Amino acid sequence: MLTPIVQALQALAPKVYQAIKQGDTHYTAHKNPTADLQLAVDVAVDQLIFDALMQVPSIGGVMSEERQEAQYKEQGDFLIAFDPLDGSSVVGANFLVGSIFGVYDRPALGFAEPNMAHHIQMGAYILYGAKLELVVASTQGVVHEVFDEGSHAWHSKKCFELKDKGKNIAPGGSWQHFSPDYVEFLMSFFKQGYRLRYSGSMVADIHHLLSKEGGLFCYPATTDAPLGKLRKLFEVYPLAFVVEKAGGLSFDGMQNILNAPLNSLHDKSPCFLGSKKEMEALKQWMRLNKN
Repeated sequence: MLTPIVQALQALAPKVYQAIKQGDTHYTAHKNPTADLQLAVDVAVDQLIFDALMQVPSIGGVMSEERQEAQYKEQGDFLIAFDPLDGSSVVGANFLVGSIFGVYDRPALGFAEPNMAHHIQMGAYILYGAKLELVVASTQGVVHEVFDEGSHAWHSKKCFELKDKGKNIAPGGSWQHFSPDYVEFLMSFFKQGYRLRYSGSMVADIHHLLSKEGGLFCYPATTDAPLGKLRKLFEVYPLAFVVEKAGGLSFDGMQNILNAPLNSLHDKSPCFLGSKKEMEALKQWMRLNKN
């Protein structure tokens, strides 16, 4: 049942890749529903992906990070939520960016279902860089494919699996808004020889974590974003699903991310994703920090 959706992403990826290469990376005067200024390329890519997904017969509803409301069809067993251009703030500098997709069973309440994370069936992302790549996580594991622009074909690579311990840490957010205790926690990794690998593009940082078979991505609640910055439906749930299916763990500061309720379509959350040793260290620090 998920195969037509994967095929739609495979067909869509080269078109979005070209749209990004040719797109306008200047900011518009418009903001998305969470008050982020939109780039012209954000709007163009959003429309391209939205239109393509609405044509897939098995998809009964589509919701984008760039839109206020979801759009539904009468038929279709799945709902899909997407971030059209994650990392768009760094696309003008030619940094790695991507599109993130969460595919959910269609509950009676649609995207308004509070336990939406329990309905996730697939997490996926497309990466637009020196190579065009597609990563798809399902109950079968995490498949990794690379597009050959010469033959216009997708080629399977080794499936992603995380080791218990990594060597890199990607701490998202502005350090001046971190608590002193949290800064001390991050520094403890660097004292152990961990390398800093934060790019400003969540999907790129998660891909690096998977490629290196371990590590930690963290974006906490901060003084300027007390509820967190990342959006559950479009970024947090899908990438948590990917990391967990690769053998890692997810946490929002209180619970497994895929047990966290969805309070609104654009609900935000702290987000911690990584391999087991790093995540165990995080949880231990949080327990001690709360006492």
